[in-house]
Amino acid sequence: MALGNVIIKDVDGNLPYAASASNEKITGLLFDVSGQPDLFTAGYGKSNEANVALGDVICITSRKSSVQDFGIKERVACDLDEETNENFLFGIPAYHIREFFRMSGNIDGPGRLYVMFADCSENWDALDVMQRAADGLISQVGIWTEQPLWKLNGEQEKYNLNLVKGINDKAVALAELNQPLSVVLCANPANTGGDTEEAKVIDLNRIPSAICESSRTSVIFGQARNDQNTTIQYRNPNHTPVGFLGAVMGALAKASVHESIAWVRQFNLFADDFQQIELGFGDLTLDAEDEFVSTNLYESLSPVLLDELDDKGYIFPIKYSGRENGIYISKDQTCSNGDYRTIARNRTINKSRRAVR
Repeated sequence: MALGNVIIKDVDGNLPYAASASNEKITGLLFDVSGQPDLFTAGYGKSNEANVALGDVICITSRKSSVQDFGIKERVACDLDEETNENFLFGIPAYHIREFFRMSGNIDGPGRLYVMFADCSENWDALDVMQRAADGLISQVGIWTEQPLWKLNGEQEKYNLNLVKGINDKAVALAELNQPLSVVLCANPANTGGDTEEAKVIDLNRIPSAICESSRTSVIFGQARNDQNTTIQYRNPNHTPVGFLGAVMGALAKASVHESIAWVRQFNLFADDFQQIELGFGDLTLDAEDEFVSTNLYESLSPVLLDELDDKGYIFPIKYSGRENGIYISKDQTCSNGDYRTIARNRTINKSRRAVR
């Protein structure tokens, strides 16, 4: 009788292996330039139209590529009369692209970012165009627009929420075409629709709730307070806040689908030019020194007010007491209080749907 033994043999082909293409990291940035009708007909936009034109969808694989291949260069200091000749949309696209790559892992590292400049004043069909160009693989898209986030609704009434339902309906339609995505909206919170002085003054107590059963859309506002952003906002005749859309989209690209971008340990927005926070709106009329009357510095906002804005469904940059060198994203909520009330939940189910299909 032979001695007992255990024999182990290696047989190829029995170990499961799931190659991941990390498609959930593919991101889009849509710039609605309907508020800048001369962007591609004069100045730098006209001279650079061979690299990027109105309605083009470009795929940027690195920050350097955005400059070298598409001419979306970093903002340069210049006199007011040279602004449109020297800078493309005041440097806003370059800023958000740089912030995207910074927060997605490495400012000079690789990525996959689809960018489009379109006139979205009539509809949001540009989202369809972007998804077709990306073969339906965009998992999250950020929209920067100068259209107002809120509109006046009587002298003392709360403002009416604008844009969110229309954008969410488009996202729902894309999901029905097996192209689900999460939308982050950075609209203009500094103007309630109109050229009057009243429209430039935002009463924080009249801001409406963003919760409107739009689970595929999130609304953000707020920005880094620094000299460059102040100059950009001042030079733009519309005085639209720059926002922090690029940083949020970079955090989403970096995060696994189940992770919240409000995770303090993982997603710190702090940088050399992102050390202070402001809302970027309040009273954008100009004072005697030709400066904005109020952009609502973060330190001037009470915890009670910040809690109210959070309860109303908005996302904004915040600080936590006792944590030095830290700026974070307040939540990852959507414009819904249902099952899909967070971006993470939406990204998780979207990835599952794509994988099952």
